[in-house]
Amino acid sequence: MNRIFIIAGFAFAVALFSNCKGVRNITLSSEAIEDVSTFWKFKNNIDTPYITISEKAWYQDSIGITQICSIWLVETDTSKATTIKTTGYRFVDLKKKWAYEYANFTDTASVKSKYKYTDTTVFTGGWNFVNHKPISVDSFDFLPDTIINAIAFKQCKVNFKANQFGFEGIGLFRCDKKHTRFKLDTVISNKIGCPLVSLRMYPINNPHAIFKHEVKFISNNLPDSVLKVFTAWKRNETIYPVQ
Repeated sequence: MNRIFIIAGFAFAVALFSNCKGVRNITLSSEAIEDVSTFWKFKNNIDTPYITISEKAWYQDSIGITQICSIWLVETDTSKATTIKTTGYRFVDLKKKWAYEYANFTDTASVKSKYKYTDTTVFTGGWNFVNHKPISVDSFDFLPDTIINAIAFKQCKVNFKANQFGFEGIGLFRCDKKHTRFKLDTVISNKIGCPLVSLRMYPINNPHAIFKHEVKFISNNLPDSVLKVFTAWKRNETIYPVQ
């Protein structure tokens, strides 16, 4: 019989970043990004990426929408296969503190569930627009700036703890994106003065168990197809208010 498992490691690793308490600052009125998480394994004496999950997220005027994906490991008696599935979309009104869950990213999609969120709400999957838990950094050291794909980044080496385990990592910061809402950690970003947009990390006692989390910026302008969804789902707030 086939057995299907959601990889628990993904939930743990993303939880490090998906749960940074925001600081009021100037932000762009609209943005579109890809939230990319990559797991690596040590194969043939080489660190090799083997699972990548990419979730899109959009923001406009205090409204956030995120794609929600899950990693599934399908195992039979003779084989194993990993698949990435979109399980839904979350609409968050940051002013009202209302959240709506949808199955599809269309202007005709039906509301699956709706609820109020609080400062302690834990969202599962997707980009977390609120209630981020800062990374508990023990130390960070500046490294020389670098250029990747013609984009300049500041670099630093960080040491931090998560669930009582020690981690090391290399963080990348984009100073041309200072007004973005999308940063992996607000506290570290504020210390550096630029948003943390990439962190490649690993447990100190297992340096080959690499996890990389990065924000890829798509555009500061939302296409008509996305705006159509924003309009419809904001209208649903009026039709189906959260009680």
